Amino acid sequence: MIEIIFLGVGAAIPMRNSTNTAYLICIGNERILIDCGPAILQQLDAVGVSPAEITHIFFTHRHGDHALGYPMLMLWYEISADAQLQVPTLIASAQTFDALDTLMGVSYGPMDGVAESAPRIIVPQERIGQTQIHPNIMLTTVPMAHSDFAPSLGLRIETRHQFGNHIIAFTGDTGPNDHIALLARDAELLVHEAAYSATLNPEYAAGIYGHSTAQIAGRNAKAAGAKRLALVHIDAMYEGQERVLIEEAQREFDGHVFAPVPGLSLTLDDK
Repeated sequence: MIEIIFLGVGAAIPMRNSTNTAYLICIGNERILIDCGPAILQQLDAVGVSPAEITHIFFTHRHGDHALGYPMLMLWYEISADAQLQVPTLIASAQTFDALDTLMGVSYGPMDGVAESAPRIIVPQERIGQTQIHPNIMLTTVPMAHSDFAPSLGLRIETRHQFGNHIIAFTGDTGPNDHIALLARDAELLVHEAAYSATLNPEYAAGIYGHSTAQIAGRNAKAAGAKRLALVHIDAMYEGQERVLIEEAQREFDGHVFAPVPGLSLTLDDK
């Protein structure tokens, strides 16, 4: 059984009662945190998960709503009463690690080697990369189209054998690009950013500011042959209008479309 917990689903400036996008993927004993925004400690506490349970942290990119919680999370490990606690393995591109190190430096400086001792896996930014974190869990990172300042990576998680055969895909922040169909090919769940609405703002139909619309998300889900589509990172100006974005995506994609709320837990049963 695999569990996906939507810790946060909001854009850089989230809607009221929401927080920035972050997800926790539970596979056997592995706990993979995707992104680490400024409210990460509160997000984990809200669903009853201790940072001590996290085994891996993947950073899609360096923008603050995805990375500013990193120093706070490292501080948690620094002051933890359990001196034997293993800091999670960090996974990011070299560009993103440069930003994380700078954040650490300006926030707390050296912390007795806590952040420095965390195992690191550096994945490529300009090409597809693969990382085997368990004999039956493969992570594939795929370049997205977001920002020259903060290049972003999508993440594809594939499991097999005792975890069942599952594929989950996360675009992270991205505008339209040809890599998304590859990222999400045959995914049971595609978590796709949908910052904007082509229905409510037709001028954004082609994507804008390195972000996508719900229409684009629906088209990508269809092209990839995905089964379910979660719309996240919806701009705060659409508060109360999430149904419009869901219906927008549904006009492009026949599978199940939903806009998750913070704290939602979704289970993929063995197959």
